[in-house]
Amino acid sequence: MKLYSRHVLKSFLSLFLLIFFCAVAIFVIIDFAGNSRVWITRLPEERTAYYLNYLPYIAYLVCPIALLLAAVFSIGNLARHFELVALRAAGLSVTRILAPVFTAGVVVSGLMFVLQDQVLPDANQKRFRIQEPGSNLFDGSDPKERARFLYTAADGTLLYFQHYSGQQRSGTVVTALRLEEGVPVTRIDARALAWSDSLGWQFAQGTLREFRGDSVAATTFETYALPGFADPPADLLDERVYPDEMSLAELQRRIDVLRRNGEPSHALRTHWHFRFASAFVNLIMAALGALLAVNAVRTGLSRNFGIGLLMTFLYYVALRIGLVLGENGGVPPMAAAWFGNMVFFPVALWLWLRAVRA
Repeated sequence: MKLYSRHVLKSFLSLFLLIFFCAVAIFVIIDFAGNSRVWITRLPEERTAYYLNYLPYIAYLVCPIALLLAAVFSIGNLARHFELVALRAAGLSVTRILAPVFTAGVVVSGLMFVLQDQVLPDANQKRFRIQEPGSNLFDGSDPKERARFLYTAADGTLLYFQHYSGQQRSGTVVTALRLEEGVPVTRIDARALAWSDSLGWQFAQGTLREFRGDSVAATTFETYALPGFADPPADLLDERVYPDEMSLAELQRRIDVLRRNGEPSHALRTHWHFRFASAFVNLIMAALGALLAVNAVRTGLSRNFGIGLLMTFLYYVALRIGLVLGENGGVPPMAAAWFGNMVFFPVALWLWLRAVRA
């Protein structure tokens, strides 16, 4: 790496880490103070577990802002001390000078994508369980339940539960109906249906009816496994019900289940596409901050700082508008997820052309 690249990168990263950790600390302090009445009544281990699992999401939120501010101040300082002028006089282009910042933006975008898919789902799921009224992560309570729950299995079997628990992976008062060309061939009425890791789904204490032409053969059973019905419990009702609790693979599986059951899936499909789109926010923020600060001598660092904050606010508004439109089905999921990036990518391109011509 060239000497000037190390200088630019060191200046940028040092400011980024300072702003990032300060922002995370301030976020935690403000959140704790704002919810102090709630935390007074909760156990110390709950408070600790909540904020340990909240930290990845806080990092996800503040990282783009930290990148933008670090880029504005680090590149702005180089411009104010005429270091950019010297580098450009030596024959280096703006793109080449800012390449370390762009590269850091790409790396952070990749790390944020991994964080969203591998770390955030588990952390959010634990945090939501602590946060939900009446639920407790440490007492084994079950906040994810359904009454009068209807499910269509992958093999076409229809199941109706009077009550089903996603966490316990079991249901009570169950009716299962299997059809062939619209004609019922098997019906099961059971007191319960539960998942066993070794045996799969097991109906308990019920009656099996098999329809053979005009006759019906009925048999009672203590336990029974329906051949062909092997959907995993997560397909019926996962304890993870919010998109923020799911990885990309879990989102895709849930989308497939919703489609199979004839339920709308545009909200989850929007969030699936948004996982990719939101990672690019970090790169675009770093690029916007660096390109805004190139002309800091002429425009003033404080003015660029204000413009940067305004653009950050508008960027997040555009992202939220896209998500809401996608969740409501007003815009195709992919277009909704990428709406914010499609709006601000031309802005970054215009700033780049402006910086090159300066």
